[in-house]
Amino acid sequence: MSEETNALFKALSALEDIRELLRQSAPKHKLDPEQKKALVEAIEKVNSSVGVLEGLK
Repeated sequence: MSEETNALFKALSALEDIRELLRQSAPKHKLDPEQKKALVEAIEKVNSSVGVLEGLK
Protein backbone atom coordinates (compact mmCIF):
# COMPACT_ATOMS: atom_id res chain seq x y z
CA MET A 1 0.00 0.00 0.00
CA SER A 2 1.36 3.44 -0.88
CA GLU A 3 2.31 5.92 1.82
CA GLU A 4 -0.49 8.25 0.72
CA THR A 5 -3.13 5.52 0.88
CA ASN A 6 -1.89 4.46 4.29
CA ALA A 7 -2.03 8.08 5.49
CA LEU A 8 -5.60 8.40 4.24
CA PHE A 9 -6.71 5.27 6.09
CA LYS A 10 -4.94 6.40 9.28
CA ALA A 11 -6.69 9.77 9.09
CA LEU A 12 -10.08 8.15 8.54
CA SER A 13 -9.50 5.77 11.44
CA ALA A 14 -8.52 8.63 13.74
CA LEU A 15 -11.63 10.57 12.69
CA GLU A 16 -13.74 7.53 13.56
CA ASP A 17 -12.04 7.46 16.97
CA ILE A 18 -13.01 11.11 17.46
CA ARG A 19 -16.57 10.35 16.39
CA GLU A 20 -16.75 7.53 18.92
CA LEU A 21 -15.47 9.78 21.72
CA LEU A 22 -18.13 12.34 20.87
CA ARG A 23 -20.80 9.65 20.71
CA GLN A 24 -19.80 8.31 24.12
CA SER A 25 -19.85 11.76 25.69
CA ALA A 26 -23.16 12.91 24.18
CA PRO A 27 -25.22 14.95 24.74
CA LYS A 28 -22.99 17.46 26.56
CA HIS A 29 -19.65 16.21 25.22
CA LYS A 30 -17.87 16.67 28.54
CA LEU A 31 -14.71 14.63 28.25
CA ASP A 32 -12.85 13.15 31.20
CA PRO A 33 -9.03 13.47 31.27
CA GLU A 34 -8.53 10.08 29.62
CA GLN A 35 -10.94 10.96 26.81
CA LYS A 36 -9.25 14.34 26.34
CA LYS A 37 -5.90 12.61 25.99
CA ALA A 38 -7.37 10.21 23.43
CA LEU A 39 -8.89 13.14 21.55
CA VAL A 40 -5.58 15.00 21.40
CA GLU A 41 -3.80 11.86 20.18
CA ALA A 42 -6.43 11.29 17.48
CA ILE A 43 -6.19 14.90 16.31
CA GLU A 44 -2.40 14.57 16.12
CA LYS A 45 -2.81 11.45 13.96
CA VAL A 46 -5.17 13.31 11.64
CA ASN A 47 -2.77 16.26 11.39
CA SER A 48 0.16 13.98 10.67
CA SER A 49 -1.74 12.12 7.97
CA VAL A 50 -2.96 15.35 6.40
CA GLY A 51 0.65 16.52 6.27
CA VAL A 52 1.55 13.45 4.21
CA LEU A 53 -1.41 14.02 1.91
CA GLU A 54 -0.58 17.72 1.49
CA GLY A 55 2.81 16.64 0.23
CA LEU A 56 1.03 15.42 -2.90
CA LYS A 57 0.41 18.98 -4.11
